[in-house]
Amino acid sequence: MTKRKSAAKISEAAEEAPKSKDAILSAALQAFARYGYDGASMPQIAKLAQVAPPLIHYYFGTKDNLWRETIEHSLGKLRREAASIKIATRALAPLDQLRAILQAHAHFAAQWPDHFYMIIAEARSDGERFAWVQENYTGVLFEDVVTILREARDKGHIRDTNLHQLAILLIGGMLLYFTV
Repeated sequence: MTKRKSAAKISEAAEEAPKSKDAILSAALQAFARYGYDGASMPQIAKLAQVAPPLIHYYFGTKDNLWRETIEHSLGKLRREAASIKIATRALAPLDQLRAILQAHAHFAAQWPDHFYMIIAEARSDGERFAWVQENYTGVLFEDVVTILREARDKGHIRDTNLHQLAILLIGGMLLYFTV
């Protein structure tokens, strides 16, 4: 093999690497959403991603690492978008802030329902993984909504009510609509 052909193969492999990793993450999201952590298997994910199983181990090592990177891949975008919305709407009235953040959640849920199926699968187990998701993703987003609701209540824009329950109704109802 000539140096030119060898360099071309290396370049081709380098271009395929991100595609393979994204394919694995997409397949893992689908498998974890459908079967939960315990029901999803690495060979099953490899088959869905159309890659060799050792490639999953190469990129992610363990199933737990794959699961955590899948969560970041799926919910990291929503968390970053929510943070941007929070900054961009800080000068608006609380109900306008709430509308913007809930629209982002709704748009996200409508486009990618598997993300929330995966959370629901973990919520059923109510274990360490679900606690981690809450601490790093869903809890952060939930508290942003509660903070906005608190400000709206304090300014007299909404009635005095249990803000955590109201946030659950708002977010949960919207997510349920898009995931069912």
